[in-house]
Amino acid sequence: MPAIDLSRWRTGLWPVVALVAVLLLVGAALGGSDAVMQRVGINALIFVVLVVGLWSFSGVSGVVSFGHLAFAALGAYTCAFLTIPPATKQGLFPDMPGFLDFLLTVHTGFWPAVLIAAGVSAAFALLLSPAIVRLSGVQAGIATLAVLVTVYTVLLNWDEVTRGSSTMIGVPADFTLGRAIAMAVVVVVIAWFFSRSRVGLRLKAARADEVAARSIGLHVVRDRTVAWVLSAAIVGAGGAGYSHFITTFAPNQFYLAATFTTLAMLVIGGMRSLTGAVLGTLVYSALAEILRRVQSGQIGGVELPGGAAEVVLAILLLVILVKRPGGLTNGRELPVPRWPMRRGGGAEEHEASRA
Repeated sequence: MPAIDLSRWRTGLWPVVALVAVLLLVGAALGGSDAVMQRVGINALIFVVLVVGLWSFSGVSGVVSFGHLAFAALGAYTCAFLTIPPATKQGLFPDMPGFLDFLLTVHTGFWPAVLIAAGVSAAFALLLSPAIVRLSGVQAGIATLAVLVTVYTVLLNWDEVTRGSSTMIGVPADFTLGRAIAMAVVVVVIAWFFSRSRVGLRLKAARADEVAARSIGLHVVRDRTVAWVLSAAIVGAGGAGYSHFITTFAPNQFYLAATFTTLAMLVIGGMRSLTGAVLGTLVYSALAEILRRVQSGQIGGVELPGGAAEVVLAILLLVILVKRPGGLTNGRELPVPRWPMRRGGGAEEHEASRA
């Protein structure tokens, strides 16, 4: 029986191990900091989950989606319904439709609610998949934006269930830094394994040349469906965590502004690499916090006019799109260190590759 060559896995695991280390270092650095910095760190880690979820579809398949925040909204509202105390829900939803009355009495812990929220988002994505995954380019962008607008409109107008434009309140404030790190690490690992799976590799091939991929028998639609559903589940879990972080939210917090932010993070880091998804999120979050403090006069003692931070971030995005379309990572993963090879078959292969 031939020996198993672990060098391929050892090499491929390096980027995800490094990314997990970065997330843990961020959490450790904020662990003893003041409460404001901890909230900034938790918010950044939530966006890591959302952006990595978006990357699991758009980055791997090459089909840009403008509608993934719809799944975050579904995850947030689902998790809220499951974790708000029943006594509080009785007062918040006096006109709940009869077929949803069970939501007023059901109650779960945080992690079961996150899993259920991810499942609801995935089920909704699966329902939409026949219409979405067959599209690409501008058509896919318009279709996914239509999904976002539809979900936003329903949430905004279904007062009996979502409280409409009024904020959802009563969600427990128990999304700690430790939970944020755990969720971000798990999501990064899942996304890496998916990108290295057969489905992920086939999607990357179709991303490079869809016509050629179809000509050799690859089932592009089926593979995109898997990526679409998985990414929806990840983003739904991120929305669930976000609901327990801010505790009060409304539909507009999952609309165009948040959509622009997640896409900007992905583009700045590099849409075609998992490293870029994480790095872009952390860089964008750090810059946003620095600019917020400069704008308020906390750094340098000079107050900038309102909206200056958003203008600077928009200019940065434009510069990256023009000067470095591949983002900070140029679509590549972290560089892989050269491991010392043991004598034997591995050494012979190493020498052959050098030759």
